[in-house]
Amino acid sequence: MAPQLRHAAGCSVPWLSPAETLRLATITAPRRRDQFLAGRWLGRQALAARHGGLPQDWQLSAPADATPQVTGGPIVCSSTLGLSHSGDTVACVLADSALGIDVERHGRRVLDLAGLADLALSDVERMYWLELPVESRQVGFLGWWTLKEAWLKAHGRMLNPATLRGIVALPVRAEAANARLWCEADFTLALVGLDAATPLDLATPSPSSVVQWWQVSEAAA
Repeated sequence: MAPQLRHAAGCSVPWLSPAETLRLATITAPRRRDQFLAGRWLGRQALAARHGGLPQDWQLSAPADATPQVTGGPIVCSSTLGLSHSGDTVACVLADSALGIDVERHGRRVLDLAGLADLALSDVERMYWLELPVESRQVGFLGWWTLKEAWLKAHGRMLNPATLRGIVALPVRAEAANARLWCEADFTLALVGLDAATPLDLATPSPSSVVQWWQVSEAAA
């Protein structure tokens, strides 16, 4: 997050869109303001790298509970932009089709992990989760959580914990996957498309990344 904040602070012209400026004014927590600014600058960097211009040439919408849309720039752009943040980690994806991205930092204390698992995991997921060593269960749970939240984002839905059990994520072979999971030493990142035909290429965060292929779908009623 720090590099994006430095680059944004060094920009000599106002770069937030009017909608983003209004949204920022409603955010009072310093860490949350930094996350918002870093994510918005990172998204602009991705747009400039792919479509040209400078980061500050691009304009974004700022809905409270939805994916930002590209509202202006050097060219007409139909790319889909996804943003996520956790702690001091910010993640961004830019694609030609709907994609959801979610990142969660490791190490935060969870008081009732079993209770969260009961809330968020389907019966078959919980069976897999209980097979993990006890010391691996919190990070393992974050894998399912990020996959489900990224799936919701790809489908334009808001996070509702009461519906998470109805979204099922299971490991599969690459050719059947609509999701990838990157497990780092300090964070977990999920990328989810609408179907197995969606490209899920992403620069590997580090050589030590553990990358897994998953299928995420809504359980039949």
